[in-house]
Amino acid sequence: MPGSTPSSSVMRKALSRVYGYVIAARNLCYDTGLFTIHRTGIPVVSIGNIEAGGTGKTPMTIALARELSSRGLKPAIVTRGYRGRLKGVVLVRPDHQACEVGDEALLMARILRVPVIKAPDRVRGAIFARDELSSDLVLLDDGFQHRRIHRDLDIVLVAGDVGSDALLPLGRLREPAASLARADLVVHTKGAGSSEMSAELVPCSLIGPSGAEEDLTSLSGRHVLAVSGIARPGHFAGMLKDLGARVDVLAFPDHHGFTRRDMETISARSQGKDLIVTTEKDLVRLDPSQIKGTWRALRIEMRVKCMETIVREIESIVRKSGISRQG
Repeated sequence: MPGSTPSSSVMRKALSRVYGYVIAARNLCYDTGLFTIHRTGIPVVSIGNIEAGGTGKTPMTIALARELSSRGLKPAIVTRGYRGRLKGVVLVRPDHQACEVGDEALLMARILRVPVIKAPDRVRGAIFARDELSSDLVLLDDGFQHRRIHRDLDIVLVAGDVGSDALLPLGRLREPAASLARADLVVHTKGAGSSEMSAELVPCSLIGPSGAEEDLTSLSGRHVLAVSGIARPGHFAGMLKDLGARVDVLAFPDHHGFTRRDMETISARSQGKDLIVTTEKDLVRLDPSQIKGTWRALRIEMRVKCMETIVREIESIVRKSGISRQG
């Protein structure tokens, strides 16, 4: 890591080694049956990763939910609701706040016509989808490490060279690359692979302060301040540059809760710029009263090259479960 001292590097290596032992012990407990894996009586499809953020799990979950709904299935999304303060199982509404249910859960609830359930206990969330919503299946957002719940299909997204990366905090890996052996499908994102099993994040429009969509051509030649609190701000800034914008970057930590002081900093840095552009995930964490006319959010979609393969597999799982309520 640039700028790190020898002592801090040694400390990160030591912590990474300890973290690896803990992960290995935990996985062994599940593999040997010492820890219980709970079946919920409803098909569960997990969308996860082994890297720390930025692989496109939420856009992938959104794309998959849309496609399954269009084919007559009734999926429900179950997500942890990271940093959401509401306890227990919560059916997320568009008028919830990010601090209550988490930014990703709120974003999905606002974009989709699919139930989104915030449930740190994913087992309880899946049972809620089965019993209260009569869902056909559960899409488990960020579920690869949540081994307590049985899943019928494990989809893992990979956005980098995990074979040469290290475990946290030395590198970006939440689990060793060997853990991909547990996955049923590995999908490469953000240009990490060129196989059929790949997907790409594609910008599709800008969202104005009133919610109106604007064409991406309006970015060409504009000087913008790219404001984000996401895992990989460089990828976001790169999208804006590819769309013809001149970009200055103001990056905050992932899932950052924007304060009044932050807004003052953004305002000062935006002087002389044509636009302030953020992500939709960040937009749900911002105070709507502070989003003025120069603000825009970049709407992105996951284009999944292997969508047909994934959907056929899920449809087969639902049929075999015998609980489909369609037709």
